[in-house]
Amino acid sequence: MHVFIGGAYNGKHEYVRRWLQEQELIEVEWYVGQLPKAPTSKTVVISGLEEIIKPLLEQDEKLLATQIVEQLQLLDKKHQIIIIASEIGRGIVPIDQQDRQLRDTLGRLYQQLFAVSDQVTRIWYGIAEKIK
Repeated sequence: MHVFIGGAYNGKHEYVRRWLQEQELIEVEWYVGQLPKAPTSKTVVISGLEEIIKPLLEQDEKLLATQIVEQLQLLDKKHQIIIIASEIGRGIVPIDQQDRQLRDTLGRLYQQLFAVSDQVTRIWYGIAEKIK
């Protein structure tokens, strides 16, 4: 599993598109705001994890993060999984309680996801920095 993370509008999607072309990965399925049920392509790109989590904020955040990471790990056994993750907050605490909860839950998910990922790359305005 390879995670690309960066702030909103930092060029993550465009970078990943170019990276996939350079890797000559043509058969790619893209999922935005949802986890794939039964992908058919060898390579799967998933973005919008915050949209997946937002309606589930009532659940226990550690359990929710663990369940999502486990689903991604199962997919990773049969497919090359690419995650495009948006960093939200950048250390700023949102005023709205639900926005704070989303930021916190997403942060806990990212911690687990990064721990099990083979590679993590930060994208800062289109420039990549390998983290792991």
